[in-house]
Amino acid sequence: MPTISLDRNKTIRYDERGTGKPLVLLHGFPLDSRVFDRQLEDLSREFRVIVPDLTSFGQSTCDSPFTISSLAHDIRKLLAQIQALPCVLGGLSMGGYVALAFAKEHPMDLTGLILIDTRAEGDTPEGRQKRNQMIELVRSKGSGAVSEQMFPNMIAAEHASDPRIAGELRRIMESCPPRTIECACVAMRDRDDYTSFLPSIAVPTLIIVGEKDAITPKKLAEQMNRDIPRSKLVVIPDAGHMTPMEKPEEVSRAIREFASNVQG
Repeated sequence: MPTISLDRNKTIRYDERGTGKPLVLLHGFPLDSRVFDRQLEDLSREFRVIVPDLTSFGQSTCDSPFTISSLAHDIRKLLAQIQALPCVLGGLSMGGYVALAFAKEHPMDLTGLILIDTRAEGDTPEGRQKRNQMIELVRSKGSGAVSEQMFPNMIAAEHASDPRIAGELRRIMESCPPRTIECACVAMRDRDDYTSFLPSIAVPTLIIVGEKDAITPKKLAEQMNRDIPRSKLVVIPDAGHMTPMEKPEEVSRAIREFASNVQG
């Protein structure tokens, strides 16, 4: 799993398999690229699949705070260095925020966009307050407490006792460093609202949402589908917020069908 240096204080670790059309998948919060293990395996037969750890997450490093926009710029630098542009870019949850920022700031580098269990709206005042409360929680009690608070809303109830899903998800969440959680909460709290940008997205767009997603409910995905001109919505039955882990075959199938029809 190679690592690329973006500058003297910042590195990005990524995994890559397959050849052909570049397909890049960005993880959510407080997670890392392991959430796409099944997609990396399933889709690398047809595409050049690239799954990075976002700056400060997983095995990537950064000594300074980051923003959603700076994460998008870092991904763009990575993909330029490894000659993976233009690409089909997908993002899960917070990764979807990064993908939207990328689409707005680097539109010529995209051939397709995939938004997975995410939203275009910025945080409401209530949402900003919850981010601040999570910052205090991670400062006082660490990553485990954040994982414990978030976990019930991350997956559908029927998967909560499955060690292959719930156990791995807990391990990934608990491994996220406290400082990264704090910086990510600030970045998400202060991110731009992209709702007015959605009608301007010119590339084909796939929107995936779990039928039982409690964090970014289906109605938000339906609204994005209405607002993005060339978009398709796929609802994954019996899945919550973590569709790539809960229903990996269904998510891989949806991405495969979409990316196969993207030109470029």
